[in-house]
This record gives sequence, C-alpha cells and structure tokens, in this order.
Amino acid sequence: MKELYTMPNNITSLSSELIEEQDISIVNLSLLLEQSVIQHTIQEEDKIYVTESGIFAHWIRIFKEPCIIALSTYFTLPEGMGDVQKLEFCNKINAEYLVPSAYTKDDRVWLFNPIYFKSGLIKSHLVRQIRYFASGCQKVRRELKSNIDGKAE
Repeated sequence: MKELYTMPNNITSLSSELIEEQDISIVNLSLLLEQSVIQHTIQEEDKIYVTESGIFAHWIRIFKEPCIIALSTYFTLPEGMGDVQKLEFCNKINAEYLVPSAYTKDDRVWLFNPIYFKSGLIKSHLVRQIRYFASGCQKVRRELKSNIDGKAE
C-alpha cells in the first residue's frame, strides 16, 4: 500500500520557520515584524503597537505563563448605547467575524485574539494571524459605523 503522506526531504527548512517557546520575546517578535515589513513600535518594553498602513492598529503582548500571544484593540462605543445593545453587538462580532473574542468594558468594545505558543510558534502563522485579526477589525469598524449611521437616520 502506497503512503499518502511523505516527509519533506529538507526537514531543516521547517525548523527555520519555528520560534522556540523559550525564544518568544517582544524583541524577537519585533524582528519578525520587521522581516515581514509590518511597521510597529515597542511600547513600555512589554508590548508592540502595530502601526502599518492598511493594517488596523492593534497591540501585541506576550503572556509567558499561559503561553499566549495576545492581539488586541478597541473601539469607542457611541454615547447612549445601552448594555443590551453592547451585548448584542459583541455577540454579533463573536459569531460573524474573524475576531475570536469581543467584550465591552466601560464605553469600549475590546477585540482579542489569543495565539498559543506552547512548544513554539511558526513564524508565518503569527504573521497570518496578525493580518486576519486586522482584517476582522476593519470589518467590525464598518459594522459599528453602519450601526451608528443606521440609528441616526
């Protein structure tokens, strides 16, 4: 019986794509973003703020203990939006967009995307997740704007 899957001949090419768990740091993530031509700044030595034109601005933080890289950003909600409306808006975001988690705190809706890195992280996966998250945030911004414009009419 012929094998359906075969191992690549050059297995070392895969390892160069991997950032080992112990090597995941703000500096190393910053270097990866530079290699991927994604503009950003390091803030307060524990987070990165992505500022690339065409990519929705957001923060990247590392939480070593649960092995999570967190992508997050927020939108300010319109004045007078009730608690039920906020909850419905978050539920819609959680159900329909490429943003794993949305929640409200005070007058903001926060968007959050955890990326787990136990046993390491594939570089291209992180870059792809950053782009997907930013794309989802753009869609949420349009949704929020359409909700505001729809209420004004």
